[in-house]
Amino acid sequence: MVNRKILVMDDEPMVCEVICQVARSCGYEPFGTGDPGKFEAAIRKDPPHVVVLDLAMPRVDGVEILRKLSAHLANIPILIASGMDNRLLDAARQLGEARGLKMAGVIQKPFRVEELRAKLEKAVAGAGELSEEMIEKAVERDELDLHYQPYLDLESRRIVGAEALARWNHPERGIISSAAFIPLAEKSALIDRITQVVLNKAIAQLARWNQSNMPVDISINLSAKSIHDVDFPDTVFSICQQHAIDPAQITFELTETAAMQDPLTLLDVLTRLRLKGFRLAIDDFGTGYSSLAQLRRLPFSEMKVDLSFVSTMLTSRDSEIIVRTIIDMAHNLGLRTVAEGVENAATLDHLVKLSCDLAQGYHIARPMPADQFAPFLTGRPARQ
Repeated sequence: MVNRKILVMDDEPMVCEVICQVARSCGYEPFGTGDPGKFEAAIRKDPPHVVVLDLAMPRVDGVEILRKLSAHLANIPILIASGMDNRLLDAARQLGEARGLKMAGVIQKPFRVEELRAKLEKAVAGAGELSEEMIEKAVERDELDLHYQPYLDLESRRIVGAEALARWNHPERGIISSAAFIPLAEKSALIDRITQVVLNKAIAQLARWNQSNMPVDISINLSAKSIHDVDFPDTVFSICQQHAIDPAQITFELTETAAMQDPLTLLDVLTRLRLKGFRLAIDDFGTGYSSLAQLRRLPFSEMKVDLSFVSTMLTSRDSEIIVRTIIDMAHNLGLRTVAEGVENAATLDHLVKLSCDLAQGYHIARPMPADQFAPFLTGRPARQ
């Protein structure tokens, strides 16, 4: 995908950095600033494809900026991000629309990374709303595919696996990330069909890599709907048997929010998955609402540190303390740790000092189709 420019205006440097990080993962080329002068200069010099705007800033407020943008960016999606209450945010959105601006929605701080990613993916997917009917046809036409983002073992400095990420090869809009269509699919039975497609394709690809003498592990994200199907462990185990795959090569990832729902059924499903040999990871740890008691009760084997902490750990003492604490806690619980959002060598080196086990992010590699993963794996020189 050709990078599209996104302009982020937020006076909180850490928040601005996180938004830019998430934007990169959506295929954007971000420019972030808290300076109104630089913001306006950037608009005049090179109009962006999308704008993310903080509503409340000390030097200028978002309403003033919306007024100025109406003269320049009438057809460019604008996403409002703020800690103000929902009624005020909605009023600002309506004001923008009344001035002829293309408002992409509002997001309330503190926001979840996945919520922001979904908003940005929806904008980059192109004009028009996605629908359940469109997704259903995409499944029938076999337009869903998987991209794989490698993760690095920080002790051996070798690629030891990859996260399988669903992508929609839309015939008109190009590649659409899962964040843009999975939430809609979860509202219907479509999520079951998509989960089946992802499982079949990921496990079949894993078998091909094994046959090519490239044994790697693979991580698959699970919808909250899937992990509340008591037959799910038998279904996925059967697919593994068909392809002669050791379940230990597969890690299922679920978010903290998903881990809070229907605790009895969840414990049933996750325990059976572990008994069959699969690994379990709690994703985006630190951004949800689960308690430590919940973490102790469920049979996780891995903890993923959210990119909102990892990407800011070199510039924010609080983020660094959170990352350090999560890694130490996970190791004390006997869990493997994975850091998401590694964008530079300095962050990678600091994670080594903190004894993190695995890392993934753009500094290591972007998500890629399966036919690119094999050459990457066999030809990649070790990072020093």
